[in-house]
Amino acid sequence: MSIPLRVLIVEDSEDDAALLERELRHGGYEPVTKRVETAKALSAELKRQEWDIVISDYVMPRFSGLKALNVLKDAGLDLPFIIISGKIGEDTAVEAMKAGAHDYIMKDRLTRLIPAIQRELNEATVRRERKLVEEALRRQAQIIDQIHDSVVSTDLDGHVTSWNRGAERLFGYSAKEALDKHISFVYPQDQREFLEQEVIKPLKEKGDHEIEVRMRRKSGEDFYAHLSLSLLRDSEGSTGGMIGYSMDITERKRAEEMLRQTTRQLEIEREALERKNIALREILDQIDSEKNAVKQQIVTNVEQAIIPTLLRLKESSHSSQARIFEMLETDLREITSPFLDTLKTTYTRLSPRELEVCRLIKNGMTSKEIAEALNLSVTTIHKYRELIRKKLGLVNNEVNLHTYLQSLLSLP
Repeated sequence: MSIPLRVLIVEDSEDDAALLERELRHGGYEPVTKRVETAKALSAELKRQEWDIVISDYVMPRFSGLKALNVLKDAGLDLPFIIISGKIGEDTAVEAMKAGAHDYIMKDRLTRLIPAIQRELNEATVRRERKLVEEALRRQAQIIDQIHDSVVSTDLDGHVTSWNRGAERLFGYSAKEALDKHISFVYPQDQREFLEQEVIKPLKEKGDHEIEVRMRRKSGEDFYAHLSLSLLRDSEGSTGGMIGYSMDITERKRAEEMLRQTTRQLEIEREALERKNIALREILDQIDSEKNAVKQQIVTNVEQAIIPTLLRLKESSHSSQARIFEMLETDLREITSPFLDTLKTTYTRLSPRELEVCRLIKNGMTSKEIAEALNLSVTTIHKYRELIRKKLGLVNNEVNLHTYLQSLLSLP
């Protein structure tokens, strides 16, 4: 099957151009040709469409092969350019090759044409691909150079091959200072073994690696960085080097350390507070114990000493004094009973006077008797009774206040 080939022929002879077409067909090509013989026509055709190759005669009445080569250069196209001539000497051929022609062929040796075309087409393809790769690498280098953070590449031995502006800012070294140096120059001396064993070795084993490291700036200041590393591979998968993205995490590390210290300090304070709480509970328990002991002592004294004395006085007293001794006895027994404590604990809003009225009501005294005992009017005692019922939640309740207060003795 013939191979399509777009050929621009610079030739003043139609017969010679036809001869070239036949030679191309015999070589397995299906040529699409256009013949031109002036600079203007050549320039127009180069703009009109794409061509695979230019074949030019060397000497023409109004044009020449070298001039045709210059037109091609001015067009900025990288096309194979082959000169064919019947009257070219060796010096002229050398001159043409130096000017940029890719090959020259004598018209009486056209058997060299097809191999030359194949070779030059292949080389042109290689040049185009190389140019595309170089352009892609140039754009990539520009992009990497504009990245704020550090991007550094090295060969497999660790020598720096690229150093972007982010690396210049991060480490303080210019690209000129860093290129070709071993990457260990940005690590403290005590981190060199760590670099080999914990950074480079795992990267080569896994193909990519992330780690936090301690590094050093040109100023001598140490800082912490997060590294994201990868191996560089070519289109065939062969490893050609290493590339690393570095981000300064010193502030984050400081914040983490402060958080750890704060957490530890809070834990220490919590433990100290717990110890104080334990000690406080022990003190309160001791106070309760002592208070209960005192209370028990008071109860014992009242029961065993004071009340028996009152009873003897009441038995030997006149009837007018017996009531007083009975009230004293009742008051003393109230002191040793849980009634007032229960009432104070359950109803903390009762005033001291209201508590006193409650105690006398509970003992069965009438409003008149309470008024005489407290040196108050009966009306005042009635007001106290209404306030007490309200605070105890007994409003609109028909329960007897004396009975209710008696029931408080059974509260815990």
